[in-house]
Amino acid sequence: MKNSILHPIFWDLDVEKLDLKENSRQIIERILEWGNTPQVHWMFKNYSKEEITEVVKGSRQLSKKSANFWADYYNISKSEVKCLNKSFLAIHRSIWPY
Repeated sequence: MKNSILHPIFWDLDVEKLDLKENSRQIIERILEWGNTPQVHWMFKNYSKEEITEVVKGSRQLSKKSANFWADYYNISKSEVKCLNKSFLAIHRSIWPY
């Protein structure tokens, strides 16, 4: 992949080895959580609304703040967002209570 725009949020990986299809979930999650405006625009250009909303619904990596923002942005019910689910939040707090 020849997209240097992603280097700042993939500091721990070799961006050139990321595949847009195979690693789509990981790429979308990182942009949703850490992306700036140009990275978000890049995501909109490279992934469909359906792909992005599926990541929002199924991600366990998004913070509550990011999950709430993207759920509102895409008009997704909070009950459909896994990381906003009460059982997930309880488990998350028991592992990392901060």
